[in-house]
Amino acid sequence: MADRASKRTLPRGVRLRNGAVQIYFERNKKTYNITVSFPANKEGIKAASKLRSELIRKAEWNLLTEKDIAEARGIVEDEDTVIVGDGTLFQDLAQKYLDFNETGFHTRKGYKSILKKHWMRHFALKPIHTITEDDIKNAILKEDFKTVKTLNNCLTPLRGIFEIAKKGNLIKENPMLDIENRKLQIGIPDPFSRAEMNALLTWLSENLKGDEIFYYYYFEVAFWTGCRPSELIALRWSDIDWFNSTVRISKARVRGIEKSSTKTHVARDVVLNTRSENAFKNILALGLNQDYVMICPNTKVPFNNEKAPRVRLQAAMKACMIRQRPAYNARHTYATMMLMDGLVPMFVANQLGHSLEMLVKRYAKWMNGEKNKLEIAKLNTN
Repeated sequence: MADRASKRTLPRGVRLRNGAVQIYFERNKKTYNITVSFPANKEGIKAASKLRSELIRKAEWNLLTEKDIAEARGIVEDEDTVIVGDGTLFQDLAQKYLDFNETGFHTRKGYKSILKKHWMRHFALKPIHTITEDDIKNAILKEDFKTVKTLNNCLTPLRGIFEIAKKGNLIKENPMLDIENRKLQIGIPDPFSRAEMNALLTWLSENLKGDEIFYYYYFEVAFWTGCRPSELIALRWSDIDWFNSTVRISKARVRGIEKSSTKTHVARDVVLNTRSENAFKNILALGLNQDYVMICPNTKVPFNNEKAPRVRLQAAMKACMIRQRPAYNARHTYATMMLMDGLVPMFVANQLGHSLEMLVKRYAKWMNGEKNKLEIAKLNTN
């Protein structure tokens, strides 16, 4: 039962209960009632009020741990001591991970789907400190992931949850430490040849009529800048520096939502050549929009995704009897053409927004161009 005392004599959120000082507050839909170790006198009450403010700040930033609460109660723990309390559940840490994840909207949505589909049925109602490495390995076996890439993607949010638990001293050892991503075989880029590219662009220019000609100009830009589709549909006219013949690539548009960064979170200035610059000028002449560069000619609004351009390129591939490939491969085509024509690799890397290491890793096959054929011709096959 609370001791009788005028509320006017006590700071907000501080009360006396059975001769002890208690602080109380609500944050993030959770109520805290903590009996602190300070004496029930003027100095103790003042110290309790100050401690309450500190704990509230931590709670607002979701940094309040069981260890903090234990110390407020006067329980001194070693740094390595784990405060289990009633046992924070996996599902609670999973929600915290999603709430404070700083990745994009669609990435968080993907993580939520992964947790719901693969991990919640195994761990949702388990206290986080009871989950072992063997439990996780058994769950992986039961899920029977079909590809290495899927498994690695699904381990990402799981790893993040246990990292939060470790930082909050809810677990002593991180059971994910020895569960590593499996090695993934990286596929070889599948670019269009220069002849295929020219055939596709010719077909588009000759068969698209009226405002549909926009898609021909779109692919002139795609093939001659190497921009990702998500980057192209986010372009604004203000990104183009006509005087210096460059275009600033600093954002992307995914499922209708504009992101203030590219896939690799690295902005770049792409140097335009005659074909890409002329394509931009032709799009401008269509007068579709004064803000976004890439506007659907039918709806007169920005693209939510790259489906419409992709469908036109698929039709061109079919008509030209060219093997079907993703429209994204226009980017690979640009990269390989630059390398085979002998452009400096560092310049090529900058155009694509890659590190030099990544460029070599992805496109080493094309870095020597015709020299590869000359070298293999030296081999005596007799």
